[in-house]
Amino acid sequence: MRREDVKLRMLARRGDTGARLQLGEAYLTGGPGVSRSIPVGLEYLQAALPQARRQASVCIALHLPLRELLEHGLLETLRIAAEYEDVGRQKLAAWHLIRGELDLALECLGKCSAALTSHLASSVSAHTSGELLQALQILRAIQPLDIAEVMACEARQAMAKGQSHRAVRMLELLRDLPHAAHGPVMQQLIADLVHQAEVAGHDLGRLTVGWIEASLDRCAANGDVRACHVLGRALSGLPCAHLAPENLVNAQNLRKAAALLLRAADGGIVTAWLHLFRICSDYRSSVANPTLARFCLEKAARHGLPEAERRLGALVLRDATHIEPMEQGVALLHAAAAKGDVLAGLLLRSLLLPVGGDNEEEALAAIEAVQPDAPLLAMRLRLARVFGLTKLEALSVNPSTAMRPWGLVVGHNPLVAKARLCEPRAVPATTPDAQRCLEQAASMFSAQQGESLAPEGSLRARSLQMRRLFHRLQISETVFFASASSQQRDAIRIGTKWARRQQQILRQVLA
Repeated sequence: MRREDVKLRMLARRGDTGARLQLGEAYLTGGPGVSRSIPVGLEYLQAALPQARRQASVCIALHLPLRELLEHGLLETLRIAAEYEDVGRQKLAAWHLIRGELDLALECLGKCSAALTSHLASSVSAHTSGELLQALQILRAIQPLDIAEVMACEARQAMAKGQSHRAVRMLELLRDLPHAAHGPVMQQLIADLVHQAEVAGHDLGRLTVGWIEASLDRCAANGDVRACHVLGRALSGLPCAHLAPENLVNAQNLRKAAALLLRAADGGIVTAWLHLFRICSDYRSSVANPTLARFCLEKAARHGLPEAERRLGALVLRDATHIEPMEQGVALLHAAAAKGDVLAGLLLRSLLLPVGGDNEEEALAAIEAVQPDAPLLAMRLRLARVFGLTKLEALSVNPSTAMRPWGLVVGHNPLVAKARLCEPRAVPATTPDAQRCLEQAASMFSAQQGESLAPEGSLRARSLQMRRLFHRLQISETVFFASASSQQRDAIRIGTKWARRQQQILRQVLA
């Protein structure tokens, strides 16, 4: 360390303003015997600021670019420098221009020296923020990196406050500043802004499609899964909420879209599996692949997406020829309906047989009348009414073993002569009341097996008991049991036959 530097430090410690100014400038610029250190330089200059307001503030504004001034929280110091020198006024004007505050920027530039004002005269008269920033860039008051980083910081602050429209207006200035517009900082900002626009429902102003696509493409290449998701949908022609594909990309590219959506899905964006299913299931597209489409749909359903569960459930039911796939399809539709999918609920109700009695009060009164003499029979009557069971199904089903999370399975019945009508049947619970009734029935019949209730006896005994009670209490069977032809009953046991009867609904569900 040189003797002069040691002497300056000693004077600065004693509070010498000149020494502090000299040392502060030396640390900001770096030089012989003093390595550049912004924090140390600022410490000296801020200590000298109360005694040397002009010299300290102008020195800071002169030797630090705009982005570092804002990074160190020196906006107030910049305002002080703007009171004395053009360098402070120019950088403060640039900050106002980046924020979209044109009037304040013009006020700062109007206080500049005559020579500088004449140099900026054409831009000032035009009142164009982009042209003013370009002129300040030519004068070396700011750098392209200053504009990009400061604008990114200000725009992100606006986005955090829910003022995305302000961020869009800031970015529109960069059309006149191509060197600042295409850096990685701005491209990531564009990608984040597109995502927020999709979520918040606002547009992207006058941002060019080419700039948006290039930014999304760069961010996707860097591993940003949200950018992959947005760009993949746009390239495949799918809208991103209210944003049309033509507002984000210049042309479709299905192969690239499929790759991007696969990357997004692998990165944890589960809806990307559903978008992949859409483009791979379209036989007219260049990426048509039925096997991959089914795989993507299964992945989406496994993640609990209602639309995927409904579509997959409908496909499984359509192809089902025995009870196991029927159960799987009904379980998927039940999961989708529980999440509010109306079409899934419509499909589930098509698997129920209609019950003739529409008078709910009459049915409840009849059940209450049966309850004291035969509580298990009363529970069977409740089940028959809410699940649309035939008399034979209601009297033979064991709720404790037939219950499923989505409803019940009426088991194989050897007492039915026709083979196709004795096969098991999947019956969904289409209402919360039906599910509660099934749970109560399962609990009651489990208790009966534990001998806490009197046994029911054989199917013949149950039927005889019910007939006698109905005759004594003058109850009609049509109030509780479904009445359907053998063709109707057969159609809801086998998925392929059910699908032929429900073609219109299936087309709507799978569209």
